[in-house]
Order: sequence, then C-alpha cells, then structure tokens
Amino acid sequence: MKYLFPIQNSCSRVWCSYISRCLIKMTLIALPYFRDNTIGKMRKLLIINADDFGYSVSRNIGMVECFTKGVISGVTLMVNGVADEDAAKRAKESEVPTGMHFNITEGIPIGSNVRTLTDDKGCFLGRLGFLKALSIGEIDFMEVKHELQSQIDRFQMLMGQKPTHIDGHQHAHLLPGVCEVFASVLRENGVRSTRCPYEDLEAGHVYSWSCDPTLVGDLNTAVQDVVNQAELAKPTLKENNIWAPDRFVGLQTMGSDMTVERLQRQIAKAFKSDGSDVITCELMVHPGYKTGDVGGCGCGPDDFSQSEHREHEMSILQSKEMKDFYHAEKIEIVAFQECYNF
Repeated sequence: MKYLFPIQNSCSRVWCSYISRCLIKMTLIALPYFRDNTIGKMRKLLIINADDFGYSVSRNIGMVECFTKGVISGVTLMVNGVADEDAAKRAKESEVPTGMHFNITEGIPIGSNVRTLTDDKGCFLGRLGFLKALSIGEIDFMEVKHELQSQIDRFQMLMGQKPTHIDGHQHAHLLPGVCEVFASVLRENGVRSTRCPYEDLEAGHVYSWSCDPTLVGDLNTAVQDVVNQAELAKPTLKENNIWAPDRFVGLQTMGSDMTVERLQRQIAKAFKSDGSDVITCELMVHPGYKTGDVGGCGCGPDDFSQSEHREHEMSILQSKEMKDFYHAEKIEIVAFQECYNF
C-alpha cells in the first residue's frame, strides 16, 4: 500500500497505515450516498427549434420575438419561402442560431431538373402526392440530391455560412430512399446534425389542430409512421456521423394541442433518467404571428399558417408556467451546436 504522506519511522508507519485504512473505509461507506445523490444531477439539455422560418414576414417577426425572449433556441429556414430574405436579415441582426428546413413537399423548388418531384404547374407534389409517387417508384433520388444541394447553396448565399443543422419539412427527410440521400449530402457538406422524431407518443391522443376533421384518423396513422421512419433512420444517420438529440417532443404538441400541462408532461417524460450524465431533447415548435394573404413557398399559404394555432403556440411558449417549469426541473435551453460534444 502507498501511504498518503512520507514515513519517518516505524511508529509513523503504523499510524499512517491506520489512517489510510480509515480513509478507504470511509470512502467505501460514502460511495452509495454519492451515487444515489448524483442521479438527480443529470444535465437536461433542451433544444427548442422553431420550424418554417421564411414562410411569411409575420411568422419571421414572431419567431425572432420568441428567440429574444429566450423561449426558443433556434430556427430552421425554408429557403423556398417567400420571406426567406427577410428571415435571413432578421436572423443575422438578432444572432439567431439558424438551421435549414429542407422542403421537397410544398411550394416551388429551388433547383431545376426536378421533374419527378413536381406537378405540371412546377410545384412540389404535396406530402400525400410525394408519398404516393415514392410508393410506386416514380421519385428520382438524384433529383432529391440535386434539390437538397440547391437549397443548401441558397442557404449559404442568404446566411453567409452553411446551416448549423438541417431537418425536413413534414419529416420527408427520413422517408425510405430519401434518408440515405439526405444523410450523405449532409456529410459531404459538413453539416453535423438533424432531427430524428422518435417520440414516445401518448396513446389515444386526438389531434385537434387539423383544419379538416376528416383527417383525424389519418393523422394518427401518419404520426405513428413518422415515429417508425425515425427509428428506421437511426442506423443511416449514425453511419454518416449525423448527430440527433436523444429524445424528441413535438408531434403531439402542435397548434391547439400545445397546452401547458401536455407540454410539461411530455418534456418531463422525455427527460426521464436512464442513467446517462446528459440527456438531449429537441422540442419542435411552430410559433409566429398569423400569416396573411402573402406567405408560403411560392404557391400560397396553407390553412394552418393562417389559423390561430401559431399565435397560440407563442403564448404557451412565453408563459410564466413554462419558464417556471424549466427552472424547477433544471432544464437548460440550448442550440443544436451546443450539444455536439455530448
């Protein structure tokens, strides 16, 4: 045994040995106490990302307001949005961490030669149209790659740098075939992170935000499909060294489905300890002021953007109850790039 301090004589040697044994015993006794009391010390890092930046000026104003008030930590920019230049200007002025919202389902493409991705009017096929074309093998994945690169190039032109992260509008980036192209293009461009919405869904949830009541049953299936696709995408993202947060919340807290109680419950569940020192979670949100007649991605604004749902999310995110919740739960609100090392 190595003693804790120099030994001068045989008496000192005996005394040192005794003290060393006592210290070791005390350490062994104390270890369970420290282990039990460090469980609650886990760091909880919450990325609150606002989608659809650039969709309209009113949405841009609302998102920047949310950022300056500290209730979101970043945004993702739609570079085919009609207000993308306004969004880029506001992001740079307010130093908003900005990623890209890759869009191949709504509006007009950025690139050319995207025949299988568009209809006869030159607009993207829409979510359902894209899914149908994908299912029957009509999508040319080289066109997907070209459009993604075109959007990254436009982002760099607008922002003066490449995106901090890239996710997908309507989660199209994780669809079979698309995901492989998406991950490889991110790797080639040095983009290190994305969204992977593998949310622990609450059973029996009824989606109240849809403007079409006939879609309720379809929404349950569609949301579960998103979660399933996210699970299947994990290996592809990992192979390409694309990082995604450990947990995700947002599929069941959109629009009027976002209540203080539900949001707190879902976030608390996401941060349930699994023994890790750090857990990262992304909260997907869609705040902003209601879009008027001018908005969208070249084919006009959708009903959801013109409803009260966006402003409703703003009010919940800015509420005292949510701010108190983060403080009480010791949740740190961070941007994507702050999490890479974890």
